[in-house]
Amino acid sequence: MHASGTPPAAAAPSGATDTLVLPLPRLSLPLARHPQHQAIEQQLAIDDYPYILRHYRSEAAARRFLAQRIPAYGSLCYPNARPDRVYAIHRMMNVTTLMDDAFTHLARTGDQAGLDALHAHFLAAVDGTPPPADAPAAQLLYDTLRAMRTVLDARPAFRQRLVECIREQIRTQAAPTATDAARLSLADYLAFRRVEGFGHWITLLTEYALDVDMGQRLAQYAALADARNAAIDSVILVNDLFSFRKERSARERFNAVWILMRVEELDVQAALDRLAALCTANERRLIDAQQAVATGVLAGDADAHAYVTELGYMSAGNAEFHAFSTRYHGDDFGGGRFTGGEIAMTALPTLDEIAVRDRRDSRW
Repeated sequence: MHASGTPPAAAAPSGATDTLVLPLPRLSLPLARHPQHQAIEQQLAIDDYPYILRHYRSEAAARRFLAQRIPAYGSLCYPNARPDRVYAIHRMMNVTTLMDDAFTHLARTGDQAGLDALHAHFLAAVDGTPPPADAPAAQLLYDTLRAMRTVLDARPAFRQRLVECIREQIRTQAAPTATDAARLSLADYLAFRRVEGFGHWITLLTEYALDVDMGQRLAQYAALADARNAAIDSVILVNDLFSFRKERSARERFNAVWILMRVEELDVQAALDRLAALCTANERRLIDAQQAVATGVLAGDADAHAYVTELGYMSAGNAEFHAFSTRYHGDDFGGGRFTGGEIAMTALPTLDEIAVRDRRDSRW
């Protein structure tokens, strides 16, 4: 779902052009939205605004965050979430985005002390200790997990898997220089990003949304694990395609475009085209894995069927979200949906840059 915190490149990419064609992948899986999505998105704009405002310390940045419609990602990726879980699912989208933005900003500015402190605050939130007031993103994670506690306690094995996943996510984001993207193959990059890029976290939320625990079956049945990994890779690849513009201007190096340019010796436009083709091929891989589950030894397993069906919605929903969210396009389309074509590679200001400018102008 999100660009991860990475140290910036030493300089902007050489040979960069002002305009590139951003190709739309040819995807076929159907879209669905949770029936409560509008009401919950509106409620979260009220409930989470205090956390968002305290995080950015800027009304302009907080409003821009809300304009990205982050909870809509939850409605698209978990359309069959149980009614008693749908609010927490949608709210967790705000949690992961604030976490990602917080770690990314500190990594980009080289603030290791800040990274260490944020690491401690988020781990405390996972362990059930309220973070301090000056860590609102960690507070939002704490409050969201606390609201999920009764459900999680009913499935202790699943709860442990989720908690360990979130801890690993926090550890990885707090150490942005531990992995050198310039040395990774595409396969190694995807394997790394499945953890670092929230991949395992969001698919664990699929289990939470449906009230299933797929832990043993994922370990036992390759087709099921293939479906999960293909869904995660879909999120990564599509995110890298649509977030390339903002990551390029921020000089971030954890993006498949840079990997493809280096490994396959492509220019930037050819790498974008290649990435779109990989998105299409990866969806085929997910569909094949879904079919393998439906026709194999898990054919009569209702939980497995529901799980891989929801993974298909995640793949399609992730692509749809990236087509309309201002997180990836700014105000270029007036809140409309991007349908492919040329885009100007002008810099998109980060929320932290908006916040700094707003605080300077308003003396926050």
